[in-house]
This record gives sequence, C-alpha cells and structure tokens, in this order.
Amino acid sequence: MRKRTFGSKMLTACLALSALLVQVAPPSYAANEPQQKAETGKAAQETVEFTDLGNSYARNAVNRLAGLHLISGQGDGRFNPQNTMSRQDIAVLLTKVVGLQPSQIEQAVFADVPKESPYAPFVYGLADLGVMTGRGNQTLGGSDPLTRQELAVILSRLMKASGVTKAPAQSTVAYSDEAEIADYAKAAVEEVTNQRWMQGAAGKFNPGGTVTRAEAAVIAERVLDARYQQAEQVDFTVDTPRLSVLAGTSERLAVKSAKGDELPFTPIFAFDRPELGTVLADGTFVAGPTPGKGNLTVTVGYKTVTVPVEIKDVGKPPVAEAGESGSTGTTAPTVTAPADSPQAGESKPATESEKTETDPATAADDAQQPAEEEEVVEPAEQDELVNIAPGSFTSVATFGPPDSYFQQVEKQYPGPVGGLVTPSEEWTGYNRQFGRKVTVALNEAKPLERVALTFKQQKTSGITLPEYMEVEVSRDGKAWSYAGRAVHDVPASENQVVVRTLAVTLPDVQTRYVRVSFPVKVFAFARQLEVWAKNESDWQGGAVLLPPPSPAKATQDQKATRRVENMLLAYSGAYGERGTWTKEDFLPMVGYRTADGYMRDQMFDTILFLPYQNMPVTKDGWRGYMNDLFGTGKQLDALNQAMREYNRLRGTLYTTPTQENVVLALPYPNAAQTNFGQIVDNKPSLSFNPAGIGEEQAYLNRKAALEWYFQELQKRWNKEGYAYLKLEGIYWFHELIEDSAPKERTLIRDMASMVHNEALRFYWIPYYGAPGVAEWKSLSFDYAFLQPNYYSDKPVQLDRIEGVLDVVSKYGMGVEIEGDERMYRDPKFYQTYYNQLVAAHKLGMDKNNIHAYYYGSKTLIESANSKDPVMRAIYDDTYKWMRGRFDREEYFEATELP
Repeated sequence: MRKRTFGSKMLTACLALSALLVQVAPPSYAANEPQQKAETGKAAQETVEFTDLGNSYARNAVNRLAGLHLISGQGDGRFNPQNTMSRQDIAVLLTKVVGLQPSQIEQAVFADVPKESPYAPFVYGLADLGVMTGRGNQTLGGSDPLTRQELAVILSRLMKASGVTKAPAQSTVAYSDEAEIADYAKAAVEEVTNQRWMQGAAGKFNPGGTVTRAEAAVIAERVLDARYQQAEQVDFTVDTPRLSVLAGTSERLAVKSAKGDELPFTPIFAFDRPELGTVLADGTFVAGPTPGKGNLTVTVGYKTVTVPVEIKDVGKPPVAEAGESGSTGTTAPTVTAPADSPQAGESKPATESEKTETDPATAADDAQQPAEEEEVVEPAEQDELVNIAPGSFTSVATFGPPDSYFQQVEKQYPGPVGGLVTPSEEWTGYNRQFGRKVTVALNEAKPLERVALTFKQQKTSGITLPEYMEVEVSRDGKAWSYAGRAVHDVPASENQVVVRTLAVTLPDVQTRYVRVSFPVKVFAFARQLEVWAKNESDWQGGAVLLPPPSPAKATQDQKATRRVENMLLAYSGAYGERGTWTKEDFLPMVGYRTADGYMRDQMFDTILFLPYQNMPVTKDGWRGYMNDLFGTGKQLDALNQAMREYNRLRGTLYTTPTQENVVLALPYPNAAQTNFGQIVDNKPSLSFNPAGIGEEQAYLNRKAALEWYFQELQKRWNKEGYAYLKLEGIYWFHELIEDSAPKERTLIRDMASMVHNEALRFYWIPYYGAPGVAEWKSLSFDYAFLQPNYYSDKPVQLDRIEGVLDVVSKYGMGVEIEGDERMYRDPKFYQTYYNQLVAAHKLGMDKNNIHAYYYGSKTLIESANSKDPVMRAIYDDTYKWMRGRFDREEYFEATELP
C-alpha cells in the first residue's frame, strides 16, 4: 500500500444495517437494492426451519448455517438436501464460512464467470487465495456438479490458506475404493479425512460422487467451527510493547504468529486519537505534527493487544495525559454549570438518579452549543478518502431486550436530524441498556478504509467513554464478519471533560454494511459516525480473512439482563491447593454432571470470588490477591476454561454458548490499619484509623484505597477479555455494618455509586442478626443474601430457619445455603445440612428466591467426584433443590444416620 499524506480532516465512524436472509447464490451490489429495516435486539443467530429436512443427519447443520445467513433454501420453505452442489455454489458457501472478504475484480479469468456475475467476488477471492482453479479450457465449470474428490482438494487448500492446524496423520486411512481416487486428490482426501471434515460411508470415499447440499452444509459447519476455534485461540505477537515516534514520521508494527506460521486472520489496527495520527491497514503508524499520546489496538481473531503510542516533538515538553495536570490533548467542549450547581471549589454530593437522569440533560444542553465554543484539534485527512456515511440508512439496537423507561430518557438527547452519521457537533445520548449496535447501510459497496466514532466523557454528569468500540462488516447485511476493536486509555475516574475518536482501520474491505458496537454504562454520548472509503482499492496485503462474530459475545448481548439464581462462593488466594481453583474443580460446579459423566444441565450460574479472611489489609496484600485471581490456569482463567469445556460438552460452544456470571469482591479496609501503603507516589502511606488523622481523613483514605483497587480490578478484567465469563457485580466483603468504622454507611453508598456507574450490581451477604440487615436497600445494595448460621456446631434449632424466612420475606432478601467438609465425616453435620434443605423446601425458600451457597472451600467438588453413593447424593440432592425438585419432606432425627 502506498504511503499517504495528511491534510485537514479525517473523520469518525461508520455503521451498518442488519438485513434478513442470505442466499447460496450471492446478491448483487446494486445501488438501488431496497433498504432493509433492522430488527431491534434481534439475536445474531435466527431460528430457521425447512419443511423437507425431517430427521436428516444434516438438519442441525443446515438450520444453524441458515440462522447465521450463510446458506439458504431454494424457495417454498424447502432446502432440497439431496440436490447437488455446484462448484460456484460451494465457492459462495466456503467464502462466507472461512471469512474471506470480497475484493474488486479488474479482469475476469474464467469465461463463464464474468466480472458482473454475482458469483465473481467469491470465485475470484478463492482463486486469488489459491484455493479454487478452473478447468483447462479457461472456464471454472461453475455450474457443474461438485465431486467429492474436488471438494477434498478445495478443502485441503483452504486449510492451508486459512492457517488451520492439520490433524496428526492416522496410521492408516484406507477406503475400499481408494484406487478410484484421482492422483491429484489422494493427498487431499487423506488430509480431510484426518481432519474429520470429510468421511466416507461403508468404507468407501466415493470420490467421483457428487456433493449434495446436505453434505455441503455438514462439511461447512465443521469448517466454521474450526474458524471459531482459531479466532478464539489465536496466539500472536506485536514486535514492540510501546511505540514512540517523532511528529511527522512513521513506523510500522510487525504482527506475527507466536508459532511462526501464517496468521489465520488479517490483523486489524485501530487508534483512538486520529487528530494526532493514524494507523494504516498494514500496521504503519503515521504521526501528525502535534505531539501527544494515544492507544493503538491490534486485533487478530477475537484477541486484541494494546500498544501505547507517544508522538514526540523534539525540544518541546510532552503533552499531559487526561488526569494529569495540563491539557487533555484534545480540548473538549466547555460545560457551563447549571444555576444550582456548586461553584468551583465547592462540593455537592449527587444522588444516583441525579447522576444518571438529571445531569446529562444539562450537559447535553451545554455540549450542543455552536461549534465555535469548542476548540477541537482538527483530525488529519488522508487523500482520496471520502466519508460515505452521511445520508445512509441507520438503525440502532440495544444489547439484549430494550427497556422502555431508559428509551424515554434518552429521547431527551436525540442528536442531529439525519442520525449519528450526520456531520454535526451535536451529541446523541444513550442511556443504560448495556450497549448499542449501530448498523449503517451504505448506498453502495466501496473499498472501506476506516470506521470512526467520537465519544465524550463528563463523569460529573454520569457520561463516560465506552471501554471499547467494535466494528463488523457485511456484504449483504445478513452474514457478518468481525473486524476488530478500538480502545482508549481514559480512566473511568477521570473527572475532566474528555473527547475521544475511536477509529478502526480496514484493509480496503469491499462491503456495503457496517455495524459499530459499544457498551453503555450509565450514559454514553456519541457523534459523527463516519465510514471512510475510496473508489478503488490499493490494498496489497493479500487476501483479507476475518472471523465470524463471536457467538459468546452475541450470547452476552442477548442475556445481558439475566439475573443471578444460584451463586457459589469461591475462596482463593491462600491455603495452597485448597484456595487454588482449576478447570477440573470448576467443571462440576458450573455444570451438573451425572454419575456416569454426562453434562446434563447448568449448576451454579454465578461464581463469587472472594479472599480468605487472612488477607493482609495492605496494598501489597490486596494486589497479591488480585494477581492470584487473574493468574494463568487458575481462578478466573480456570473458570473461563471450564465454561468453554461445559459448552463443548453441551454442544453449544459455537452455537449458543452459556456464559458464567462472575461477582468480584472489594476487600474490606479495616479501620485498625495504620499503614496500608502508598496509593500515589510521593504521598504518605494511607491510614484507615481515625486516631491521629480524624474520622473524615480516615474515611477519605478508605475510599481512596477501594477506588484504586476497583480501577485496577477493571483494568485487569478488561485486559483478559474472558469469552465465557460476564462480570455481573461487585461484593462488599464485610458481613455487618461496622458502626465503629469511619463513616461506614457513607463509604458503602460511595462504593455502590462507583459500582453502579460501571453498570454493575452491588452484593452483600450479612449474617443472621447482623447490624444493618434491615438497611440493605437504603445502603444501595442490589442484592443481599442472609446467612442462616444454622449450619453450626452450636445447638441451633430448626426454628432458626423459620426466623430466617421471616427476615428474608420482610426485607426482600435472598438466602445462603451453608455446608462444609464436616458433612462428609460427621453425621451431625450431614443431618444439619439436609435439615436445612428440608426446612427451606417445606417453607418454599427453594422457589422464588435467589440463593448463595457457602461450602467452606471446594467441599462440594468432593461430593461430585465421589463413588460413595451417600456422598454423591449430597451433590445430586443439592442440584435437585436448586431446580425445585427436592422431594424429601421429613427431617433427619438426631439418631438417624444416612
């Protein structure tokens, strides 16, 4: 790709429109194609049923591919599974499944596939990739039926071109009709057989037989699953962890496979400060004349790496970062305080509702002043690029089901006439509902170069920058490919007004539909969604391969509002093996595994990670626990691996994968601590003890420590990007309201506000009779579970359960079920555990309540893995109780043994 120059303006974002069905024969890119309406909140995979599949072995594969718009029927609700697949039809199907993006065709090579043919982008894309070749007479034979040995050759070449790891060769791959396999296809047949992409029947491969549509669908699904796995597990490196360039110069990043082989997908680059520079599609960062700092993001498959960028100007001081003294780099709109706002130097606490519904209106009014009031640095422009987004049809959908109340709130900030793609300084506001997908249907397909969208942060008004922006592209508005994401380095705690433009660079992808997604916590304000394109592509980086959208991400969007039902407490960070959770430990906890090893159902839908009580109340102690929490092969990483395996065993890994909810604990800042450690360099160690520093300063120090921990926790979580986990909430670790601690209630409400500003829920589990139980709602907790404290070595009677039910009903709480390893070796505790389940069942507490479960450490795993029928029954009966199917009505008597 040739070097480009900078000019005066290179704008922001782009979007795309989702449309309905996809055909095996591709649609043309006619400019007058009717605009299609996006369906708000629609699942990424639709349910499609054909009338002629019956009990066909291909039924699931066909329905799945049709739901993803990768294949379709042939009219009248029929798929015609036994019809033959043509060579040009397989080109369309495999191109979509493997994620090969179409490109402009300069000259037709095959006489029977002219440039104007709707098959041309697919056929010539595979031809350029070396996957598909024609007949000897300069034709493709596009309408000819595809033979099985021809398909084997195509798949073998596709395997190499897309970087699929070949399966180890089997000792013998023998077909009784091996002699009938053409010489040119013998090696390919062996490869695809080892890969289990194609398999014979009755000991024969049938090389000259034609491929049916049913066979093609089953094989294509296997290729699709391989691509999902590649996108999820791709391992790549960037040649530098940080980039430092002089203003006006350029430097290219090298992205390589960690194993030295070909990357399975094209690297996609993004930058969050286009006013300072831009990154080209080949990884070349071109710095503008203005010094500053930004974040460059590299995406391969579903994985991203962030490279901090600093642009230096010799002889001039560096530009201050947001949050440091000085400029934020880009000057944001000046917001005039409303009449009832505190003046400079004053403080006025805001309620949660004021932050989320009232203040944004004022901020929006102030931000939507004439552009002269904004002193925004003009972004650079690349020559020959045109923003083709204005005037395009645009739709907006929420992550998961829409909420009518929040939709009414955000109508106060509708943005400019013409929508988000309108070049305007006016902001469009989005209120909660987890996130947005903005889809843009361009007037025609063009080689797209860049998609950009500008966001604003004004934390005092509840407006924060989304953590990321993701871009997807589609040639038809139906079957989508995931391009990549852009991130920024502005902390959620930044109180200055900050504007950032997140821009994802595309390798001249020839497409007509673009979709931009971003999360929304409380309020997100956006403007100027831009799609930059040019008339002709000059991309010279070879075939562009992009993965399909992540099914795990689609599931997260669909189930964004799913509540917690059964939450397991997982203690970690101490006591060696007892506090180290592995994939094998978590697997029977996240899924109910029958005695014969079958993964039947989900078990605990939420895991609460929390430290043991012996964790030191110091910065080093808290950081040590966090490092352990995010360690490789244990704790969160192990849970993510377990959920992946659970989905594989359930057959939902690449269809509708289940995500596990995660709740993370805030350590408790004990007021006795006088030497917590330094939060800020060159500042003294924090004391939480009011003696000597006063109650107000002790409270502020406790608050500062918790805010530091929470910010670090979020950074680590966002960096890991666990595909099968969803951060659901934050847990307040102390089991009572400590009246002796400095401003305890104020601190708890501060933490609730902090958690809610990140669109997370706040959890608490007080013990029976704990101070503050009746106040849990007024303290801004979202969920509180009551510990019965019935499972005890003290002579607690069954009427405790009745008392617990009374408190739970009176205050609207959930219930914690308790047990530990003593129930395996001590009949008293075995009886106590079961009597707890019986009493709760008889009183109806196993229904219409959410539950937390305490088992000391990893106690229940022992029951799940036990061969002893009595021990194993504890696991089985606990599962039945969770599902409302526990049927024991009688209590165990003191003399009764299991």
